[in-house]
Amino acid sequence: MRRCKRCLMPDSLPGSDFDSGGICAWCREGYPQYATKDEKALVNKFRGLGAHPGKADCLVGLSGGKDSTYALYRLVKHYHLKAEAFIYTHGGSRDFALQNAIRSCEILGVPYHIVSLPGGIHKKTFLNYFKAWLAHPDSTAAGMTCVACKHLHILGSQIAASRKIPYVVWSSTPLEYSPFLAIKHKGDAKHQFKREGMLRSSWQLAKKAFVSPVFTRAILRHPQTSILGCLAVFPNSSYLRFRYPAVHPLMFYSYEHWDPKLILDTITSELEWQIPSEIKEDWHTDCVFNVFKEYMFQKMYGVSYTDAHLSNQIRHGYISRAEAEQKLTESKRFYAESLLPALEFLGAEEIMSQIDLSCFDVEI
Repeated sequence: MRRCKRCLMPDSLPGSDFDSGGICAWCREGYPQYATKDEKALVNKFRGLGAHPGKADCLVGLSGGKDSTYALYRLVKHYHLKAEAFIYTHGGSRDFALQNAIRSCEILGVPYHIVSLPGGIHKKTFLNYFKAWLAHPDSTAAGMTCVACKHLHILGSQIAASRKIPYVVWSSTPLEYSPFLAIKHKGDAKHQFKREGMLRSSWQLAKKAFVSPVFTRAILRHPQTSILGCLAVFPNSSYLRFRYPAVHPLMFYSYEHWDPKLILDTITSELEWQIPSEIKEDWHTDCVFNVFKEYMFQKMYGVSYTDAHLSNQIRHGYISRAEAEQKLTESKRFYAESLLPALEFLGAEEIMSQIDLSCFDVEI
């Protein structure tokens, strides 16, 4: 495996297309494109609301991670908005993240709602699709392991609609995009990167169901969870716009620039935000399921979400390549050590024998 001389993406990933200088296509094309509007645009957006009957100006999806915590802090303290928060819990939620979320709301005086899917359906859905991936590994099965996660878009919209809150605020950024899932390279200058459309995604699911009986069984066991999760895969999906026309998604980091050092300094000092000392990376480690997502793509392509996220940060000047190398080395070690305990946490020890931790033994 070779890694790009500018970022950390390997040539094992389809589409990397290293040039003669050892630079990958993602670096040459500036993946992902990320330019914020500005604070004034966000102020004007909320100013345009005027008087409204809602219980709050916005409802913030709060995971307890650093990005959503900072978004809530800024909306309340800087923009002086009346905010509420909702916290989605599931079978893979880590206690420290829930504690961070609740403590932040209490310090800021923000009402919060804790929501989840009934009957442990999230964990059951995840495990069935993970087993389908083990039987026939590909990106379609890997992507479907988190189909229940997308219900947080529905649950947030439901709360906002019932409380007549006009905006639901989300805290992801394009710097989280990975070139091996969801965001596809189109190859033309005007529209270089596009999300797969519903028809294309449906076709991929149909093909997967045809060749994998285990995958088909996972769909049949959880048809409602799977179908609604696919329909609500993005906060601005057509399904959500149709079902909740009075609720509008707002991507916070489309307005304010994502600055990880500022975010971390602010929330640790102002909101007592913290993570356990054994966790070295503060991105997505608030969810046990993320351990499996890292494993699946590491096993298939020799590259994971963390490789992509760190490479995106290198391209946009947030971190040096040397710093990213160190973080990535720690990340591979952390996930290799965390996978079997994660299976125990989920009560899925019976599939331990199918796990190959050697995929994390890569040269960085």
